[in-house]
Amino acid sequence: MKDNIITLATLTYGKAQVVKSMLANEGVECFLEHVNLIQGAVSAGVKVNIKESDFKKAQMVFDSIRESDYEKPHSAEKISNDIKVLVPVDFSEYSQKAVDMAFDWVAQNTGELTLFNAFYSPLSSGLPFGESFVYDINSDQISFELKEESEKKIEELKKGLEKRIKDEKIENVRIYTELRRGIAEHEILEFSETYNPSLIVMGTRGSDKKAVDLIGSVTTEIIDGAKVPVLAVPESFDYKGLDKLKTVGYLSVFGPSDFVAIEKLSSILGAFDVNVKCAHITSGKNMQTDKVKMDGLIEHFNKNKIATSLDFKLIENEDFWVGVESFVQSENIEILSFTTFKRNLLSRLLNPSIAKKMLFHSTTPLLVFHA
Repeated sequence: MKDNIITLATLTYGKAQVVKSMLANEGVECFLEHVNLIQGAVSAGVKVNIKESDFKKAQMVFDSIRESDYEKPHSAEKISNDIKVLVPVDFSEYSQKAVDMAFDWVAQNTGELTLFNAFYSPLSSGLPFGESFVYDINSDQISFELKEESEKKIEELKKGLEKRIKDEKIENVRIYTELRRGIAEHEILEFSETYNPSLIVMGTRGSDKKAVDLIGSVTTEIIDGAKVPVLAVPESFDYKGLDKLKTVGYLSVFGPSDFVAIEKLSSILGAFDVNVKCAHITSGKNMQTDKVKMDGLIEHFNKNKIATSLDFKLIENEDFWVGVESFVQSENIEILSFTTFKRNLLSRLLNPSIAKKMLFHSTTPLLVFHA
């Protein structure tokens, strides 16, 4: 008689390894599925599979360990109540908008906000500067002046936020600053690795603007390289406060990454009274198949309740971008979230990611997860 393979649980990679080890100690054979999805910080969605004949024994083992700290239902709540937000700034007006939005996010929870600036100083001498002038000055002096200017501006930003904390009697919010010398995208990603923020918030400009601003030209690189969610706030976004945001959209790809991203989205939005609308853009020929997949997504979250209210819908349109725009407009989406996938360098050069295309054409803030 054939012994079917069934899924005992879907866990993060670390938890799945613990369960696998404990099952092995009890003589239960199992294997992990979707381990290949583990890239960077995304390590959830790993299935622990066992033989159906071992289910009773495996269930007893699993039940005996699921009461441990890592399985407690309030763990996601802990994330939303004590967060770390990293805000790269270049002291422009639109990076100030990102600062305001990030501060409100932390203030609604408890935690810390770190203002980050990377200043770049030319280290070469004899650089041509116009037709008849040669730029030749001591590079140490240039670096010192740039650092001094950045320190002054970032301290002014910090004092402004600390004044808001005092005036508005906000508790349990801490403001830090970090200044680095180097290329912005490299320094932001390197600092993010050690700081491990819950969220990176950045301002961005439209494609019609000159790409000379630090943040506007760097946001796409951070989205591609970061291992944590990134919120990109467009210059044209009319921000009036987080309490005014009522609807967040999520674009589903009907894959394991959806379960992870939606749960993370719920954690990030835990302190806010918002409705999350999950949509999938489909063509007419795929409608029936995608309807079955959407029903499966709905069933999953009916069984695995999260803190945020969820709505699901299929958007039929042969043009993906028109479908996205229709979703944003018809549902009054105020933040649009989705998952982006790691790609190699050649793929990135030849085929700009959906995240990059949306970044330069969207007037809606984008919350990007990674898989």
